[in-house]
Amino acid sequence: MKRVIWIFFGILMLAAMFGMLYLAGGIYNAGNDFAVQPYVFQPNNLSADRIGVPLSIDQMGDGAIMDALVQRFVTEYFYVTPDVENIARRTRRGSILSYLAAPNVFREWVDTVAPEIEQMVGSRMLRTVRVAKQIFKPAGSDYWTVAYELKTWDAPNNMALVPVVTRGVLYLKIAFEKQLREQMHGTRFDVRQYLQDGGDPAAIFRFRVDAVAQNHN
Repeated sequence: MKRVIWIFFGILMLAAMFGMLYLAGGIYNAGNDFAVQPYVFQPNNLSADRIGVPLSIDQMGDGAIMDALVQRFVTEYFYVTPDVENIARRTRRGSILSYLAAPNVFREWVDTVAPEIEQMVGSRMLRTVRVAKQIFKPAGSDYWTVAYELKTWDAPNNMALVPVVTRGVLYLKIAFEKQLREQMHGTRFDVRQYLQDGGDPAAIFRFRVDAVAQNHN
């Protein structure tokens, strides 16, 4: 009788062990059954800020393209990041600013604005640029009015540092056509090859800043 009881007890123990193994296996594999439901939002019409198929040139209005290019020009004109190689690249021919500006405008920036940026980089300063959404050309004027705001942090690694805010206005004389470039500074420009080589898409449009005037406070 005792033998039968021990056999029955052994069977129960085996069943309990198999049950625990099954439970442990289920817990181990639970990660494989875990699913994440994604939600995708469309933040912007510009291809740089949206998820999905980029809009073609024909789908975007002339104003939207030019405003984006003006904002990019002003940002490149002023921003500062504490990286010596960054400003070195920006002052070379072939930089995005050299593509967006007429040669005389780019040379003037290199001679006047870039040295100030180099000094700021040497001091490890940071400057961000915000361009007003409303870009307009007054009646009878050849210049577009572009308001901007600069925030400058004078020193790194100080979380309590309050940035210095500077506001100003650029007056830009702009040549723009809603077409892709065929030439760049008098030489043939291959848009497809330029993009395949990793070039900045802002340079592919017929956009050029021919003159810059400004005031700031």
